[in-house]
Amino acid sequence: MIKHFMRKTILKGTDQETQDMFLRLNYRKYIIKLLCFMIWVVILWLPAIPVLIIDLCEEIEFALRTQLFIVISLVFVLMMIFFYEALFVCTNLIAEKVYFLVCTMKGKALSRKDFKTIKNKDPKLYEFVSSSKCFGYCYSICFYILKTLKKGCIEFIAVKKSSIEKDDEDDDGRNLTVHVLYVNNGWAFDTYSQRQYPIEELHQVFKAIIYKSFNYDEIENKSYDDFRSENVQQLAEWCNINDCSQTWQEIA
Repeated sequence: MIKHFMRKTILKGTDQETQDMFLRLNYRKYIIKLLCFMIWVVILWLPAIPVLIIDLCEEIEFALRTQLFIVISLVFVLMMIFFYEALFVCTNLIAEKVYFLVCTMKGKALSRKDFKTIKNKDPKLYEFVSSSKCFGYCYSICFYILKTLKKGCIEFIAVKKSSIEKDDEDDDGRNLTVHVLYVNNGWAFDTYSQRQYPIEELHQVFKAIIYKSFNYDEIENKSYDDFRSENVQQLAEWCNINDCSQTWQEIA
C-alpha cells in the first residue's frame, strides 16, 4: 500500500526500473520518516484526551465537548501551519538518527566498533556516514572509510542512471554512472541508501558492471587528491567505452 502510494507521488514520472531500485534501497528510510512525523501528530493531539474523558461524563453537555474539540483541532492546524518548517527539520533529524541506529549500523561491512573508530579518528567522516549527507559523496567517503579502518577494500562499479538523474540539466547524457562501495567481509556499505548489504545482493540490485577494487595497501600512503589524480584518467577511458559518467566529489 505504502509502496504503491510512493510510486504515485514522490516517484511519479520516473521509470519502473528507477522506482524498483529506489524502493528496494530507500523504502525503510521513508517509513521511518513517516513514523517520526506521526509521533508529532500524536503529541499535538494529546490535548484531545480530556475531550474523550469529558465524553464519559454525562453531566457535560455535548455542545461543550464539541467546542473543546474544535478549539483543539484549530490549535493543531495552526501549529502545523506556522511551525511546519521547524517540525519538518526536527522530524528529519530524529528520523536520520533512528535510521542510523536501526538500519545503517546493521551489517557485516561496518561493525559498531568500526563506527566508533570512525567517530574517534575522523569526526567529519562520521558526520557524513551517520546522516543523509553521505549521498553523492561515495568516492571520497568510501576512500576515507578504508583509510581510517585499514581493512576491506573499495569497489568501483557502473550502475544505470535513474530517470531523475537523466532529467537533471547538468547530466552529460550517458546511461551509466560510476558508484563506489566500501566492501568488507562479503558485505558492502552503500552511501546511496546509507545501508549495508551482502555485496552480491547490491550487485544484483544495481545490475552492476564492476570496474576495479582497491585495498588498503594500494592507498595507504596516498591522499584522496593523490588517489584521484592517479586514477581519474584511466577511469575516464573506461567510462568512455562503457557510456558511463564519473564524479570525484570530496566531502566538504
